[in-house]
Amino acid sequence: MAGAGLKALRPGDPRRIGPYRLLARLGAGGMGQVYLGGSRGHRRVAVKVVHPHFADDATFRRRFAKEVAAARRVGGYYTAQVVDADTDADPPWLVTEYIAGPSLQDAVDRNGPLPEASVAALGAGLAEGLDAIHRQHVLHRDLKPGNVLLAQDGPRIIDFGIARAMDAPSQSMSLMGTPGYMSPEQYVGRDIGPKSDVFCLAAVLAYAATGRHPFGEGPPDALGYRVRHEEPDLSGVPAALRPLIADGLAKDPDDRPTVAGFLERCPAPSTGTGTGMPMPEAFTTLINTRVAETESFDGGPSGAGERRPPRPPRPPQPPRPPRDRAGGAGRPPARPPNRPATGPSAAVKRAAGPAAAVGVLLIALLVALSDRDASGGSGNAGSSASTASPSSTRTSEGTSGTSGGLGSTRRPSPSPTPDRTYEAFDDISVGDCLDAYRDPYDSDDWSESMPSSVSCGRDDAYLKVYAIRDRSSECDAESLDAESWWRSPAHDGDRIYLCVRRQFQKGDCFLGKEGSEEGRVSVNGHGLMTSWGCGKDTVPRDFDYILQYTGYYESRCPSGSRRWTDFRKGVLCARIV
Repeated sequence: MAGAGLKALRPGDPRRIGPYRLLARLGAGGMGQVYLGGSRGHRRVAVKVVHPHFADDATFRRRFAKEVAAARRVGGYYTAQVVDADTDADPPWLVTEYIAGPSLQDAVDRNGPLPEASVAALGAGLAEGLDAIHRQHVLHRDLKPGNVLLAQDGPRIIDFGIARAMDAPSQSMSLMGTPGYMSPEQYVGRDIGPKSDVFCLAAVLAYAATGRHPFGEGPPDALGYRVRHEEPDLSGVPAALRPLIADGLAKDPDDRPTVAGFLERCPAPSTGTGTGMPMPEAFTTLINTRVAETESFDGGPSGAGERRPPRPPRPPQPPRPPRDRAGGAGRPPARPPNRPATGPSAAVKRAAGPAAAVGVLLIALLVALSDRDASGGSGNAGSSASTASPSSTRTSEGTSGTSGGLGSTRRPSPSPTPDRTYEAFDDISVGDCLDAYRDPYDSDDWSESMPSSVSCGRDDAYLKVYAIRDRSSECDAESLDAESWWRSPAHDGDRIYLCVRRQFQKGDCFLGKEGSEEGRVSVNGHGLMTSWGCGKDTVPRDFDYILQYTGYYESRCPSGSRRWTDFRKGVLCARIV
């Protein structure tokens, strides 16, 4: 298990879990934090530690124990093998083999879509992996680009965190999965089977071929509606693969191919290398870089990998095109316009000629041996350093007026070494979710001092990053669509702007104002980006109402809800608390 690059352990992270020494952070999964670990025999492993709020739930512990037992049965060439687990520990943990490679999500975000031959090989590898899973009477239930790793010898399927044994009494116990990649039967609570994983597989391949999620972007309710009632966007999928992917995305599971049928129709092309996975050079370089970084990594005798290698200067960045809003429902462009990669990956990408393979290992080794003072910086790590775009006001059933633009914060002085806040911004990628929201009392500030990525399925995943830019104007943020931007402190004359969109989940509460007409309730950019306790009996002085989100629909709202039109190509629905 892997995916993201290695990140330093934080002060609050454990240094040992069971017999495994923790070396670095790998990222956050749906159930907990994932670390790079070392076994007593000096083998690299991935250690997933369950979040405390799950660990305190006795029902979750029982389910987690069943999931681990099911995942232990799964093996094969295209899955990450479970190595160890302790479901009774506090907190519970799970250990799998470590795969030194980026996730499909990360690789496509950085380098754009894969060519036809690579997508075909990817489909064959993932189908074979699913076949190995299903032969052990286990369903994955959450196959998505972030749960596919690209290794040197082919793809790997990871994260059986919500897998269920096929012989469970019911497969519709709860709604679990990733919106936009869950099958229609998962949304409506029907019993699911292997063909539900086939739907996820086809959605993953559509993403790999186009760089877009097949059902677009948006809140979970909107994605669920499109999955159940609308056709996927397969424009850009190679003609030879389009019929297979379309069949895999059929609404009725009876109309989808079996895993064996999918594998038969999607053979891996012969490459003569023995890997069965032809990849463009940029992807191969990224994979090799991750391998080299891992092989040269040493967390130190205590496993305290707090020190980070220094980052090279950021290269000049070419102008980026504005975000395409014509694709419907806030869909990003086919190739997400991420910032150029920095750090060792970027340096390796610039290597060329016969020395490239040697350069990968050499650069990674030099980076691993480098050091810097982790306490250095400009001293503004605790500052928010963010502003929002001017906030207009929308009243229920229409729009009216504008409110004043928001002020900007003091510009910190550039520092030769990036401080922790800047590094936190630099660690964020397009598609990450953040546990922050606009400060209800101060429209210039955020609830957190720096961004931190969390699983998009968590209740506190308030924001989603839809782009990363060099200027706020490039975010093309629509405040009345609950979009804004978050600015980093300056480093060497450079700033990072995270273009963020508020994620609403049913039951979430935010803030509204008295409308200009009697009986009307209005929302503005500041209020839409807030989060507020639904049970509170007071509101900040700039607001008049607590509004509870009830859904995002094409036109109609649930009974008892107010509606605000033209919200992300649809209607925002909420009731007054």
